[in-house]
Amino acid sequence: MIEALGRLLLMSAILMLFSVPTVSAAALSNQTEDQGLFYKTLETLRKTLNFFKREYRNVNLDTIIGTRIVEGQLTVLLQRITKNPTDWPVDDYLLRELHGLRDLAKDISDKAIPFVEASDPAYYKNIGALLAAGFWELKYPSRDFTGLETYWPYQPGETLREEDSDNCLAEFFGTGSFSEDKCRISSKCWKAMTQPGYNGYSLSHQVFYLQIGEQFGCREGMEWHRLLNRQPTLDKLSATFCFNMLREASLIYMNGFPEGRQDLFMEQAALCGMMGYREFFESNWLQAILSWYDENKACYTGHAIFETEVEYRKPTSKLEHLIVKREERPLANGCLCHRSTVAAGALVNYVRYILEWEAVAKLN
Repeated sequence: MIEALGRLLLMSAILMLFSVPTVSAAALSNQTEDQGLFYKTLETLRKTLNFFKREYRNVNLDTIIGTRIVEGQLTVLLQRITKNPTDWPVDDYLLRELHGLRDLAKDISDKAIPFVEASDPAYYKNIGALLAAGFWELKYPSRDFTGLETYWPYQPGETLREEDSDNCLAEFFGTGSFSEDKCRISSKCWKAMTQPGYNGYSLSHQVFYLQIGEQFGCREGMEWHRLLNRQPTLDKLSATFCFNMLREASLIYMNGFPEGRQDLFMEQAALCGMMGYREFFESNWLQAILSWYDENKACYTGHAIFETEVEYRKPTSKLEHLIVKREERPLANGCLCHRSTVAAGALVNYVRYILEWEAVAKLN
């Protein structure tokens, strides 16, 4: 009874904390200030893309996943604006700006792919399908959490390794060692990539895994595995993972955005933002992300975290393969590829949600 009451109180506190998304009237109250913040977001997104444009010969595969995400999310946003142009607070100047950013992201991706393939052909062979044009045009509607999602206590430390995560992604594409057939998913991978209780990059990679499987057309096989394991629907699995990511993001915020967690914080907003979860988007969170951009070096910088520095949990079963965030690549002047990539992914979603809020406000 006491445990149930504690669960109820915690849930109530979480709902109160996150009941108003960033694009609400409470979070964006002053119109002039809001417009300044919005255009600062566009400016920083463009500067980040220009960094990738300068370095397209040197970036890694994960960076181009990021530029494809920017391209895909702006494509979806522009489609929605075009469908109902009078509903959106978008003038000709802003429309040109959005098209320009989308085209810039596409151009970077197209130019960089041959260099990415040449620099790591094995990695490209395994998961290069993620770089296909249009792959990241996720079209989820904006939504809030229901408050009924399962949650688990936060535990520090990672529980999966990146190599195993990539091998599980390769099963979707038929490029791994398990099978050459597309969408042939092993029980080992499914259980490892959908098991509850993860935090950190391990948790964000679970969302990444589900997104990729659905986008590549492997839903039938995913449904088979989740029914076999008596799991909830794929949408509920994603909602559960994103809900726990939101709770972790709030902890990062409450702890003052420690530098070592900023990269993860932006990755959480990028991945779950694409799935429509607008509760990741608070104006003070956006201001923090904008402040981390290094104007002097024209990119996102900071302390690069590598696998040797990552804290792991002790594995509790053979299914738990330790993972860290996707590999960082420092470039000239201390610019960081992964950090800049997740920043771009978060910023493009802020553009979406601010415009959506303004569209709703316009109708009301």
